[in-house]
Amino acid sequence: MSEFPVRKVVGLIVGAAIAIPLILLMFIGPASRGAPHDLPIGVVGPPAAADQVGQALAQRQPGAFEVRSYASQAELENAARHREVYGGFVLGPAPTTVIASGAGPAPAQLLTQIGTQIAARPGAPGTTAAAPRVVDVAPLAADDARGAGFGSMVMPVFMAGAILGVAIPQLTRRARATAALLPIGAAAVAATCVGAAMAVGVLPGGFWSQWLALGAGILAIASVTAGLVTLIGVGGMGIAAALFLLVGMPLAGIGAPPEFLPGIWGAVGQWLPLGATGTALRGAAYFADGDVVGAGTGRAFTALVIWIVVGYVLLGLAVARRRRVVAEVVEAETSETAVGA
Repeated sequence: MSEFPVRKVVGLIVGAAIAIPLILLMFIGPASRGAPHDLPIGVVGPPAAADQVGQALAQRQPGAFEVRSYASQAELENAARHREVYGGFVLGPAPTTVIASGAGPAPAQLLTQIGTQIAARPGAPGTTAAAPRVVDVAPLAADDARGAGFGSMVMPVFMAGAILGVAIPQLTRRARATAALLPIGAAAVAATCVGAAMAVGVLPGGFWSQWLALGAGILAIASVTAGLVTLIGVGGMGIAAALFLLVGMPLAGIGAPPEFLPGIWGAVGQWLPLGATGTALRGAAYFADGDVVGAGTGRAFTALVIWIVVGYVLLGLAVARRRRVVAEVVEAETSETAVGA
């Protein structure tokens, strides 16, 4: 009768008791401590009044906002459409708050609240007591009024990339075949996902721009996962999951924009596949205006291309290693044959 593995069971329990809380903190930490920092917003109005608003915002929450001045409401709205700012305030007899809900519900709600407070202040600079009009230059989809559906698009990206990255190398057993099949699989999965999301009204943009953003994100995760699995085996799955899910998911900046994450973590998350995919897909869904890629997505696509290249480099290293092993085996067999002769 085999002895009960007490040490292994205790080690498993202790390890889980340590690891799971750390994972929990990675997910809830950024969300619970999130607050805006250097959030770009605009102000339209007389210079003195605009300066007063900027100073009031700085006193209210130091470092929270990066205030930019615009000459007209049209310029402010154009800046919001191009994702240069998240919105802003138009001072004067008819106060207006400009928002872009498609850039994230959190900043839109925050700006709406601040706009109401500015207009309600007695003697507010350049305003009247009238409630501000709210102009949303990039509204959320009618069937996803709170943006929850869009936020849920991140997990399928990871799942699709991870499944393709593990399954294709296992099925083909050849790095070259894996390299060829990965983009085909990513393109097919992205097409069905975008089609399904559009059918239920979560993605309001054009099909091809959204397909490109989602497909690039899936391929980035799939290629790196496949490269790691092909190069180092099953352990590559754990590395990919830890990097892309445990680290990448909390820092993706989907529920709240990168400027709401503490410290530099928002910027770090935008260079990871899930954060970059979220930004690229958000641009395609709400800021493309008929273009193939949305406004403000240059860095996101750059990050995704870098990850795709990394994945294919890993696959190339796996091919080179296999060739070296085969050459060594052939050389050894040749030597044995020569000795036997």
